[in-house]
Parts: sequence; structure tokens; C-alpha cells
Amino acid sequence: MSFDKFAIMHIRPEVFDDRAAVYAVTHAAFAGIDPMVEPEEVSLLQELFDCDEYDSRFSLVALDGTAVIGHVIATWGNIAGVPTLGLGPLAVAPEYQHRGVGSILMQSIHDQAEAEALGGIVLLGAPGYYRRFGYEPALARGINPSDSTWGDHFMVRVFDERKLPTGHYQYAKPFGV
Repeated sequence: MSFDKFAIMHIRPEVFDDRAAVYAVTHAAFAGIDPMVEPEEVSLLQELFDCDEYDSRFSLVALDGTAVIGHVIATWGNIAGVPTLGLGPLAVAPEYQHRGVGSILMQSIHDQAEAEALGGIVLLGAPGYYRRFGYEPALARGINPSDSTWGDHFMVRVFDERKLPTGHYQYAKPFGV
């Protein structure tokens, strides 16, 4: 199966029947030196799918034909008691990486968040990667991470600053922070 970046890729909400494929993509995307060791992102996803903060509107899959080739999820956390999405993990099958799949998933989840009139989305990730999607250090916007050592890796994408509160961000329970 080959993917042409100009071909039509289908993005849709994840459904229960996608989960085995989502776990497989996430495992492949985050596999370390030993592919037999399950990456922590897989067990995190299992917990996120089962937690109260899961919202199917913010769990999207990318398909090449009928094959799941990527997934992104954002779950509800809060800033000072105000419901706010926390993004992650984002996973793309290794053979589809560097072909725009992650970018399309990010744009799609942003479009969904904007359609829901949210103030923003936070994440913990690599600044060099996520800046291109409009993310900036959350501390500069008055949003404090659960762990002060995260620094500029704790980021926010602002959609409507009037709706984005300031204060401490609390992730969904499975994140443990």
C-alpha cells in the first residue's frame, strides 16, 4: 500500500472498531529499540478511551483506503476548573511519517475544536514540531503546567483568547498529572 500525499486521505472520528488498529499504529510510531516492549502511549490510550474525560468528537483517525494510518486524541482537562482540551498522543504509522498525515490530523482536530468554539488546546510536546501548528509556550499565556520542569514543552494553541482561562492546567486522570 503506498500513500501519495496528493491522494485523498480520509479523516473521520475514531470508533470502537478502530481501536486495535489505533493501538497498532501507536505501538509502531512510539516503539523504541525493542519493538517487543509496549510503549507507554499504548496503555495511556487504553486508559483515555475508558475515562470520563474522553470525548469521541476529539479522537480522529486518518485512513488510507480502509487502513488506519494515523490517530490523534484530545481529552478534557481543565484550567482553573474550566474544561480545556489536552492533546496527545498523536501517532502516525512509520511508513506514512513525513508525508503530511500528522499535519492533516492536527489541522482536523483544530478545526473540530474551533467548530466547538473552544478557547484553545494544550499539549506537552516538542516545541520544534508543534510551533508549526501555531502552538506557543503556555506559560507565556498564563497557563501553568502540572510539572514546572516541562518549561517550553508545555504549549497552547489559542483559538479565542477571550475564552482561554489562565491558571493551572489539570490533564485527564489517566495522564496522572
